[in-house]
This record gives sequence, C-alpha cells and structure tokens, in this order.
Amino acid sequence: MASNTTSAAQSMQGYSLSQFFTTLTASAIIAGIEVVLFIIIRTIFKRIYEPKTYLGDEKQRVKPLPRTPYGWLPALLKMPPEDLIRTSGLDAYLFARYLYIHALFFLSFFPLLGVILFPIYTVNGKGATLGKTGLDILTFGNITPRHSLRYIAPLILAYVFIGAYLLLLYVEMKVFVGKRQALLRNAAYQSRASATTILVTAIPKPYLHVDVLHRIFDQFPGGVKYIWLNRNLGDLPDKAEQRMELVEKLETILSKLMKTVLKNKAKSKTNLKVHATVEEEGMINHYIPQKKRPTMRVGSIPVLSSLCCGKKVDAITHCKATISQLNTEIESAQSNLKDYKPINSAFIQFNSQIAAHMAVQSVAASIPLAMTPRYIDIRPLNIVWSNLRLTYYELKVRKLIMVAATVALIVFWTIPVSIVGILSNITYLTDKITFLKVIYKLPTALLGVVTGLLPAALLAILMALLPIVLKLLASLSGKPTTDAIDRYVQGSYFVFQVIHAFLFVTISSSVSSVAVDIIQNPPLAATILAANIPTASNFFFSFIALQGLSVACGVLLQVFTLISFYLLGKLFDNTPRKIWRRYFTLSSLSWGTIFPVFTNFVVITLVYSIIAPLILIISALAFALFYIAYAYTMFYVNDFPNDSGGLAFPRAIYQSFTGVYLMEIMLAALFFLVQNEVGAQAAVPQGALMCVLIIITFVVHMAMRSSFDPLTYYLPVDADEYAQLENPGTRMFPIARTAMHRISYCRTTNMNDVVVDFFDNTMENAYIHPALRDPTPIVWIPEDNIGIAMDEIQRTKVSHPNVFMSTKGATFNEKTKIVVNSHPPDYFKAQGEDIIQARF
Repeated sequence: MASNTTSAAQSMQGYSLSQFFTTLTASAIIAGIEVVLFIIIRTIFKRIYEPKTYLGDEKQRVKPLPRTPYGWLPALLKMPPEDLIRTSGLDAYLFARYLYIHALFFLSFFPLLGVILFPIYTVNGKGATLGKTGLDILTFGNITPRHSLRYIAPLILAYVFIGAYLLLLYVEMKVFVGKRQALLRNAAYQSRASATTILVTAIPKPYLHVDVLHRIFDQFPGGVKYIWLNRNLGDLPDKAEQRMELVEKLETILSKLMKTVLKNKAKSKTNLKVHATVEEEGMINHYIPQKKRPTMRVGSIPVLSSLCCGKKVDAITHCKATISQLNTEIESAQSNLKDYKPINSAFIQFNSQIAAHMAVQSVAASIPLAMTPRYIDIRPLNIVWSNLRLTYYELKVRKLIMVAATVALIVFWTIPVSIVGILSNITYLTDKITFLKVIYKLPTALLGVVTGLLPAALLAILMALLPIVLKLLASLSGKPTTDAIDRYVQGSYFVFQVIHAFLFVTISSSVSSVAVDIIQNPPLAATILAANIPTASNFFFSFIALQGLSVACGVLLQVFTLISFYLLGKLFDNTPRKIWRRYFTLSSLSWGTIFPVFTNFVVITLVYSIIAPLILIISALAFALFYIAYAYTMFYVNDFPNDSGGLAFPRAIYQSFTGVYLMEIMLAALFFLVQNEVGAQAAVPQGALMCVLIIITFVVHMAMRSSFDPLTYYLPVDADEYAQLENPGTRMFPIARTAMHRISYCRTTNMNDVVVDFFDNTMENAYIHPALRDPTPIVWIPEDNIGIAMDEIQRTKVSHPNVFMSTKGATFNEKTKIVVNSHPPDYFKAQGEDIIQARF
C-alpha cells in the first residue's frame, strides 16, 4: 500500500498523531478558559453555582466550598460520595459511582496493558515502511505477519481484563441491590403513598367497580386502603390547562400595565391621586388610554383566531370572563365526579407495602392479558394521565409503531454520522480521490482541526439532538409515568449511541481508509481490514479527549444556565410567578439521556482496550474529570425531585455488557483475519478461545440478571426478618486507594435522607386527575405604592366573584422592578414533591 502513496500523502504519514494533539490542544484551551471563568465567577453568581447552600430542604443543603480560587477542588474531593444520597438522592449517588469505578478501573489496567502490549505492537512492527506511523504503531494492526506468535499476549490479557471487569460489574450490582433493598425497607420510604400503591391497567369492564376490585385485591396481607378509578374526563383537562394559561396571561398583562403607570408616575414626579372618576373607571382604565389597552383575538379555532381571523376583544375583560366561566365548569365537575365514566385502569393503595409488591407480581385475572401490565412506586406528579386509558392491545400496537419509528430514525441517522466518520479519516482517501488533495494546502493546525476536532464536535452535536425525539416517541408509546419514559429513553438512546457514535463511525472510518486498496486488491481484503480496523481508534482518542476536557469543564461553567437565568430572566420574567419559578426551580438531570452517553464511552473503551491500550488512560482521565464536574453540580447545583431509587444504574451496568461482547467479537474477528507470511491464517486458536469467552460472558450475564433482577424491583417476603439479621458494615469501592482520593462508605441506614416526599399518603384524592384535584388558581400580581393592584382586586371581586387575585409575597420596588419573597398564593403543600415549598 505504501508504495502507491503520492508524495503529498507521504508528507501526511503519521498525521493521526498530529490530529490527536491538535484536538487535545484545542480541547485543553477551551477547557482552560471554561475553568478560569468558573473560578472567577463561581463566588459572584451564588444562585447559579451554589444554590443548594441556602435553598431547598435544610437536611439536603451543603456547606459552601472555600472561596479561594483552588481551595474548592480539594474540599470537593474530600466530600464523601455517599453524602450525595442525602443531598441529591440514590440516582445521583449511583451515577457518580458509575463514573468513579470506571475511571479507577481504566486507570488501574493501563499500566498492565500498556507495559506488555506497547512493546509487542511497536518493536519490529510494520512501521512507516508499511504505512503505520504516529498512533497507528501502538495498535493491534502494527504486528507484522512474521510475528504471529505475539497474538498470544492480547488473548491472555483479554481474558484477564474481561474477567476483572465482569467481577467489577458483579460487585457493583451486589452493592446496588444492598442500597436498593435498604431503601425499600426504610420506614420513611414505606410511609409514602407511592410505596403502597399500584397502577392496574387493562381492567375488564365487569371489574370496573370499586367493590369488585376491593374484593379481588383485599386478599393480600393488610388489605386495601383506597381505590381510585381513573375516569374519562373528556375536555376537562384541556379546560384546566386553558384556565392556567389565561391566568398567566392576565398576570402578564396586569403587571405590564401597572409597571407602565408606575414609570409614568416616576417620570412626572407628581403624586397620582385617586379622584371620583378614577374610582368609577378603575385606576388602570383611568391612566391607560383606551387605544393603548391590550387586545387579543378570539374565535372557535384558537390558532387561526389568535393570528388574524378572530374577533378583537379587550384582553383583560376577556381573560377575566373566560377564567370565571372555566372556574364554574371545573368546580361543577369536581363536585360531580361520578358523572364521568371509568376507563380501564385504577390505582389501588394497600395498607402494607408487602401487599403492594405481592399484588404487582401475582396473576391478577383469569382472563388472558387482563389487568396487565401493573406498576408500582408511582408518584402522582409523575403520572402521564393521557396514557392510562390504553388497552393491552393498544399499548402493543403503539409499541410496535414506536419501534418501527425508532428503527427508521436509526437508518436515517446513518447518513450524517457516516459523513462524520469519513471526515475523520479523509486523509487516507486523498491518494486515490485526487480532488481531496486540496486539504494539504491547509495549515497543519487547521488540518488537524478539520479532521480531528470538527468530526468529534459534529458527532457530539448530532447525538445531542436525539433525546428530544426519543422522549416524544416514548410518550407516544403509552408509558404511564415520566420515570418509565426516562427508562425507555435510556434504552433507545443507548442503542443510538452504540450504533451511531461507535459502530458506524468505526465502520465508516475503517472502510474509508482502505476502500480503494480493497477494490484494487480484493484477495487481500482480510489482511487490509485486519491492519486498518484498529486505526479507527484514532477518532475515538480525539472524541473522548474532547468530551473529557471541554465538555466536562462546560458542565462546571453552566454557560447556558447562566445566560438563561440572567439574560432570558430579565427579558421575559415580567410577573411574580415567572420570577418565582425561575429563581426557586433548580436545574435537574435526565438519567435517560445522561447515562447512555457514558455507557457508550465505556463500550468504546472496552472494545479498544486491547486493540489500542492508549484509550484506557484517555478514558480514565475523561471519566475522572466528569466525576469532578458532576459531583460538583450534584452537590451544589442540581435538584432531583423525581428520584427513582437508583433504577437507571442496573440498566447501565447491563448495557456495559455490550462493550464486553463487542470487544470479544472484534478481537475474535481480528484473530481470524490474521495471516502469516505465506497468507495462511495464523491465529485461529486465539479466535476460537475468544468465542469461548463470549459464551462465558453470556453465562455470567444471565446469571447476574436472574440473581439481581427480582431484588432490583421488588421487596422480598423476608424483608423484615432479614433487616433484623443483617449486620450493617462499611461498604467500600472495590479498590480503596484511588488517583483522586479514598472514599469510604457509611452504613446503609441513612436511607431516610433519600426520601423527600411531601405528598400526604392519607389524602383521599392523591391519585385523582389534577384537573379534579388541584385548587382554583389565583391571579398573582405585585403590590404597588399607589394602590393599583388593590383597586384591581376589589373591582374583580365585584365583577367576577369566583376569580381570585392576590398580591401576597410580591411587590414593586422603588425602581419599578418586581420583588418576590414568598411562594404563589395558590401553591399548596401537595405540590411540594418538587421541594419548592421548602425553599422558603
């Protein structure tokens, strides 16, 4: 191959090394800027970088980090990771643990694999004479045909490496099950409504009666406490949503008009006095000319009406009248619940937790497919009410449609991702596709950016667009809760990550670099592929380095949160409710989209760990940086109101097996492709032994699932007895000494700290649709010093007695800016699951 390269291509030999260092340098510069900015502004913008030091429930708060430029990092690393259970929940703790164990594992194995494999791959390898330079000489593909005995070393190390990794996964699942069961047995957790309530779907029509369901499920220990039949509410939910939209619209209009009056007063420097005419007209009507009063268009078709086709009406008058009408209709519906026919699902709450776990696992009906599936641990605010009416067959049809849509999306996404993979190896094509040689005229640094940094950045952008589409598909598939949607996204997004961010990039990258040579020499296709597939690792060196440096540091800087809070907040937050919502609602993380990204990093690292061991140290450092970044944000920034009890973690562990399987398959294929000097297969035994290892891995995988899956989701019958017999001790990470710090584990008895649930499990309307349960909203406007708000409230009481208004906790200051010092007046404690109530 090398004999046919042009002089231009010859000058680019070893470019993979330049490409990597260009990407590394650019990423390091970006990361350095981000870290410097973070250090400078961290102590200035406390609401962005340390909100959990003064907001939220007191037991979840953390002490501020040192204010010095560098003191925050040692202090952060000294914080026990298990304290994340108290501050952020079990999901956050297990995510941090996933990052930590992989950083440690990859870092621990790099010296062993590097010391043995680098000499085997580099000494007397193919080298520049056969087209292997730069980082390519550190890979499996650099071994020459006359040194085929060297393939024994990768085989032995693969067995050691995979064996150690499978042991790690087993230990982690054992630790997880211990934590999970401690949570399920915890008294605070058991007191939650969701711990003793199940959702039963696809209920046959004859069973859609409270007394019938009571007789069926009352057979379980402790019996049934409450039963809520879900009902077909027709357009009632739409009315409730429309009412809230109109309330917020009215708040915006009134706040804006009040601000205009107050500004005019300040400019005129005169006292606005209330005269008799003002009392008759109302203060806003008096001081705002009719032609300047806000209007809106209304009609039977909302979208068209609001644009141009509707009748123009006074906005304030219309909002009040419509809110009043909707209040009357919704209040009537709330007092006549039985007028709505039941649909085929119900929530059933038991008096004991074990009864709920037994009921959700039992065969509930004699009719095939009836009263299935059933769900447990469903919190009222996580319910997707529109999906509760679906039958078993409707769910199956929807699922098939969504699977088909997902497959179509996978196929479509191959086009841009393949282009990215080709771009990363474009220099290999320049020898035969002559018009591409123009890239050699670019400066070396810019060429490195085009073929190294640019493809990695484009791939990251492409993969960031997917979660939005996948969440929509998950919702349309009929998932009954947001937790179930999140887990669906975790599964489908991981498939996308592996196929597009790994497999297609690997294939397109490898094939693009050797396509011309294979076409010219078809009999040598096996040899060419065996030599060049390992070179695809060069792209992933750049990709993971980019992620670990610039992206991890970007997690610390939170530039989009900063812009959103201070810029967008000033532009769009013009009512007390909007200001309150932005200030007291902390950002969160979606495990369905976060976990797959790092699980895919694990897959990539595992696959190339033997083929190109350099990836181990790159991934170890990337995972370490991500651990620091996410540990900081989870301790000090993010809120986790919807903790699922760690259920994303076992799925990530089992998805990590994908990396093991792909690693074994690729190594087996490479071994079978190896040829000696006479063209005969030279590593068949190694390939066969890798196939044996695939079988061993599968057996371990299935054994772990059968052992741990039941304990992941359900409370065992002996839970109380086991809790008394268990001798709680300290649980340590597999390897105590780390490159970062020693982490010790507290007893699992601190699970009280996981449970932050204000929803009263004695409320008889806990699992009733919000449209029937939520109180009448109150129009919230700020108080002012000349009485505009109070005048508007009094006039509204007369004209629309059932439209409630309040100025509680909000006022205009001397600069006519809205100041909020309390939660909205219509905020009630049952909504406190999002923990906003506690922040005051």
